[in-house]
Amino acid sequence: MTEKIFCGIDSFFRRMLEKNKAGLRFYENVILPFEIILLKWHGYTICKHVFPSLERAIKKYLPLYLDSEGPNDAQRCKKIENDMIKSKLVNGIHPLEYILYDFEKLDYHTRQEYINDNERWIILHKFFGKDLKKDHRDKWRFYQLTKPYFKREACKVGKDTPASDFMDFATKHSKFFVKPLEGNYGQNTYLLDCTSPEKAQMIYDKLITHGSWIVEEVIHQTEEMASWNPTSVNTVRMPSFITASGEHHLMTPFLRAGRAGAIVDNAGSGGIVVGVDESTGRLLDFCIDDEGHRYDAHPDSGIKFSGWQVPEWENLCRLTEEIHRAMPKGHLYVAFDFAHTAQGWVLVEGNWGQLVFNQACFRRGLKKLFFEYIGYSEK
Repeated sequence: MTEKIFCGIDSFFRRMLEKNKAGLRFYENVILPFEIILLKWHGYTICKHVFPSLERAIKKYLPLYLDSEGPNDAQRCKKIENDMIKSKLVNGIHPLEYILYDFEKLDYHTRQEYINDNERWIILHKFFGKDLKKDHRDKWRFYQLTKPYFKREACKVGKDTPASDFMDFATKHSKFFVKPLEGNYGQNTYLLDCTSPEKAQMIYDKLITHGSWIVEEVIHQTEEMASWNPTSVNTVRMPSFITASGEHHLMTPFLRAGRAGAIVDNAGSGGIVVGVDESTGRLLDFCIDDEGHRYDAHPDSGIKFSGWQVPEWENLCRLTEEIHRAMPKGHLYVAFDFAHTAQGWVLVEGNWGQLVFNQACFRRGLKKLFFEYIGYSEK
């Protein structure tokens, strides 16, 4: 029994739902009872082989959701647990996505409007190919493509990097950020002080024995952006699309801010995310973190979100399009991250950004719009 077999259930039940007059009632009450029982059998024994992370994710996120949403009784716990499994089998929705999207409150047809993160990744990988993927995953490669917009120096560090390159960089910049070349979610990111040649050599030796890295000159953000959290560089994510016909679109931008003491703002590393109104640059009325908690003000600084104006919003929108159009052809989708400095907006990095927090912040599924912008058809 494999995950591929279970994923095939999706298309089968879609056909059944189209034919079945009961529609929503069929999905809610009839669909997948045997598969759910099978996966839960004997303490998730089978589930651990078919969906290795599903059992762990349910145990982690189900209690969080029950604590924050309504009565926490055995009957409701079983119902949500079953629904999480059903959502994974039919919609490909991870338990974290389930709580972020409030899937419990959505009917079948509304659930179909959401794109799960695994589907997004598979489609981008197959549709655009390995070369474009490398342009996004490799931070040094992306830096080389868009260097003028970073407005700061960077250096690649790996086994093939001459020590002199890093030593020259460290001599000019005694404090710098270190990031894994293909890292995600701000993990294994460090802010280092290099006060002597001996320490620079020690850092270099350690880095080259632990993979490949990019080291970057420190970003000095404006007081406006630092007000959210002064220890992290707080950024704005700009999901940018250039369609096959040459039109440019932004889709559900959002601001990211770190928590007290953190040096990164990524939600995957404890930060918070709040949607930005695309037409005005003003924040929406709540943020969300990666455990599904919602706040109407930053949990540490206490600053209210609703109506807060992102600085130089029109300039940021123009800059996003300019950078995107300056990239090689074929890059139809780039999620750009920007920091605001005394020089204006500077590029932090770009990637094939997931749409989890976009859909959670804006409380709507983006599958149709995403497919339309990248020119993908499910047929």
